[in-house]
Amino acid sequence: MPRPVLSSDRSLNRHSGKCMWLCAILLMTCVYTAQSQQTDPDLALLIREERAFAAKAEATDVPTAFLAYLDSAGMIFNGEAAVNGIAEYSKSPKGEALLKWYPLIGHVSQAGDLGFTAGPFQYIAERGQDAVGSGYFFSVWKKNASGVFKVMLDGGVIHSQSRNPAEAFRRDPEPQSNTDYRYITPIPKVKDPNAQPWTAEAAFLEAAGKDVNQAYKQYLAEEVVLLRSDRPFGKTKAQALAAIAQPDIQSYQFIRSGEGISKEGDLAYCFGKVKAMKGGKPVGGFFTRVWQRRPEGWKIVAEQVSLFQ
Repeated sequence: MPRPVLSSDRSLNRHSGKCMWLCAILLMTCVYTAQSQQTDPDLALLIREERAFAAKAEATDVPTAFLAYLDSAGMIFNGEAAVNGIAEYSKSPKGEALLKWYPLIGHVSQAGDLGFTAGPFQYIAERGQDAVGSGYFFSVWKKNASGVFKVMLDGGVIHSQSRNPAEAFRRDPEPQSNTDYRYITPIPKVKDPNAQPWTAEAAFLEAAGKDVNQAYKQYLAEEVVLLRSDRPFGKTKAQALAAIAQPDIQSYQFIRSGEGISKEGDLAYCFGKVKAMKGGKPVGGFFTRVWQRRPEGWKIVAEQVSLFQ
């Protein structure tokens, strides 16, 4: 926005200058508001792909849908480890089971090549019957050489049977506008071509080994998507810290087995196994963590941790 040119007449200087500055501020506010209400075309594309993915699963079956939308190098968690999704679903029976889901939140990198989505899902063991399971999914997407978004990593958290699976969609209704999916605020480019997220990841892991709550407090962004079993969909740092500070979880140990980063180096993800002490007993599971490079440094903007007994 150009600097307003004030009047050369000293008698009018203060009055006209003040008006011009007010107009400039008002115009800037309108521009910002208009931009905030617009949807990034890459984010809109990502949301369309996620919704088409869900529609295909409902129209056909789960293995067919995953085989269509997984990248050839895409990974899924099979309950024991992260494995190649195409290989896993190629040997999966189609059956009558149904997964229904939709995205609540989506985010893409500055170059639009990497992004993630998250939202509620319901599991129906036999079509036409009531849901018997629910939770939140978390997927990392990346554009392939043809510019098509494909799933690079798919995971999520499952809620216990004590919760009513039918409540999943009522609790978190599907957004009605494309602008509603954007929650993580786009940030300006940070001029630091040598910055690497794995230095921040290593520092976070070291801090978490000493005090996990303090580590998250230091590295979580103010806007964050945090998924934990039997916990609400976390969307703020305060909500995330409350979910992490579960009295029955004494410690976490993360073992990274894979990672990826966007072209511009502004968005990165890692995944692997997680070990924890829950209620005084060791449990295992898997995690996915997404880092965003911000002016204040690398911050965690999304994390999914799923623990099994």
